[in-house]
Amino acid sequence: MASDTAETIINILATIATACLFLSMIPGMYTVHKKRSTTGVNFYPLAMMFGQSMGWVIYSFADHSFFPVGAVNSLGAVLGVVFSAIFILHEKDRRVRYSIFFCGVFALVIALLLYRFLGTQDDDKIAKVLGYFADVLAIIMFGAPLILMGDVIKTKNSEIIAAPMAVSGFINGSLWSAYGIMQMNNYVLVPNAISVLLCLVQVILVLIFPHKKGELSEKFSVDNEVDVAVVLNARAEARVLRRVCALLYSALAAIGLDVLTPLSVKSYNRCLEAYSADAASPLTRF
Repeated sequence: MASDTAETIINILATIATACLFLSMIPGMYTVHKKRSTTGVNFYPLAMMFGQSMGWVIYSFADHSFFPVGAVNSLGAVLGVVFSAIFILHEKDRRVRYSIFFCGVFALVIALLLYRFLGTQDDDKIAKVLGYFADVLAIIMFGAPLILMGDVIKTKNSEIIAAPMAVSGFINGSLWSAYGIMQMNNYVLVPNAISVLLCLVQVILVLIFPHKKGELSEKFSVDNEVDVAVVLNARAEARVLRRVCALLYSALAAIGLDVLTPLSVKSYNRCLEAYSADAASPLTRF
């Protein structure tokens, strides 16, 4: 009885923490909409929020565990679409690039949906495959902030790390890890345990290298005209794009949806072409 009560409490707390994590992005996106500018905002976590949330929703269909995993991630999927749409609407220079990327993520979601409902395997085997992809998508979303960890260490400045998001991610991952242990569900435990470590690294970096506003801006500015967040995000975007597009290609091939595989290759190539087209931009110097 005590263990059941503890499991219920962890279940509720983890669900609330995840909802708060998704909702915490509303103020930033409201600012984007109000100022009609995406300066300082990274698009890829928004698109990946939709991708990983839908991954968990589809997984919950096969695992017959819509609550809490599927229910709370439904909120993340809806907000991911809304946030991505707001970003693309107000993005002036790279709208096509971001649209192509989101279409790639959407294609992966469609592929997973088709596999879930048209697959000939039993639900247990389908759940294992879907759980694998949901794990990978979640890890990509949580690990994205650490792409620029080297810059934090080199400059001894944690200005580019969002401390509140790191702390909330650590708490959220810890609760879901505990829930995964109680449920003996590795598909919930593994990605959240990894997210705990990734967020913990960010928190440690913030403590070791206190925020020193202005130093990174001066170091990474381009002709003193480009905001530091824009420069750093631009450098990180290419790495994230290549990894996620590669994941899309592998996912479609792995689950046997050959009819959609050409779409993934086309999206991948068009994304790379979009980046190459910006070769003359000051941001690509990094």
